[in-house]
Amino acid sequence: MPTISAGVPRIEKDPHGGDVVIVPVRPYAKDMDRCTRCGKHVRPYDRLGVRRWRHLDIGCARLMLEYAPPRVTCADHGVTVAMMPWARRKSTYTRDFEQQTALLNVHAPRSAVSRLMRMDWKSVGPVCRRVADDLRAEQGPGLFDGPRSIGVDETSHRKGHTYITVVVDHERHRVIWAHDGVGGDVFDLFFKALTPEQHASIRVVTGDGARWIDPCVGRWRPNAERVLDGFHIVSWMTDALDKVRKLLWNQARRDGDEKTTKRMRGVKYAVLKNPGDLTDRQSEAFGNLRNTGPKGQLYRSWQLKELLRTLLKHPLEQARGELRHWVFRASHSRIPEIVEPAKKIRRRRPDILRTIQLGYSNARLEAFNNRIKATIRMAYGFHRVTNLIALIMLRCSGLDIRLPQPTI
Repeated sequence: MPTISAGVPRIEKDPHGGDVVIVPVRPYAKDMDRCTRCGKHVRPYDRLGVRRWRHLDIGCARLMLEYAPPRVTCADHGVTVAMMPWARRKSTYTRDFEQQTALLNVHAPRSAVSRLMRMDWKSVGPVCRRVADDLRAEQGPGLFDGPRSIGVDETSHRKGHTYITVVVDHERHRVIWAHDGVGGDVFDLFFKALTPEQHASIRVVTGDGARWIDPCVGRWRPNAERVLDGFHIVSWMTDALDKVRKLLWNQARRDGDEKTTKRMRGVKYAVLKNPGDLTDRQSEAFGNLRNTGPKGQLYRSWQLKELLRTLLKHPLEQARGELRHWVFRASHSRIPEIVEPAKKIRRRRPDILRTIQLGYSNARLEAFNNRIKATIRMAYGFHRVTNLIALIMLRCSGLDIRLPQPTI
């Protein structure tokens, strides 16, 4: 809490029940007549009426700071309310109150925080945004310093295909940037926020196969290594395999082929899981794959999926030949659902080999996605995505948020 001069407190009755302790305060002379935006000493303009700011409670009583703030005239920002050392701009809460509220919201749902702090639940989101903005301003460009390997991905935060674009620093294990929306235009905003030195430090960019990532990286960091995530590479074949299974299942049901439908029961999850993770029942169903579909289409599709998954773990030179053979085999499989991802993998073959060579993955970002999803559930009811992003930054970006400390 900044040093302020306090008057004689008085007690009033709270309309909602209990007592309210009112403490008249004023800033010390060195903190008076400062512009609230730039902090410079400026000329006073006039004085407003008495205002109150909510401070941390005293026992069961609410504590309010009372002061009649002046307005000042700044050469850069015009006429504005003078800076209050105990509160942030356009806030009716003190800095200590907001600090504690934001810290609690990092670990608890907003409904619990609003009850504990005895405040309107709609005010929790703006409080988190102001605290996050202050902490990021204190850290300055250091939040982006030296990101040598970054990962980018989008995360849905609301129904209707509404996404947040998130950038993670792989080496420091934290979210360094998030913004509402998805696509190349949004990713451009991240690079625009960097200095030339920070641009030059980026060596590796990981992500899925989204088409908007490559052109953006090419514009801003053409010398950076573009790495695909191994999980997404295998997921292309996993999706194709599931399409083959659905096609065969529907065809067998239309034809009344009870023998095939009986053999395919329990296969749905067996073909998608790794062989070592199968249950006994799934292993039994898996044994019927060889004779499922014309010319064993389902079994051949599963084999191609497993070959792709295993070759990603091999040394580069071995994987190079295996990937060439895999593309040829998948392209000539005469299974339309498999030929399509084979074309995609042939087109992205240099990126896949680079993934194997560098050993990077998007696993760190996927792990953060789970934490972000939990944050979205905690922030349920936030009407502004900026408040949600502020909470994500408080929880995932390593901002040093602490309980209010006493000042001497």
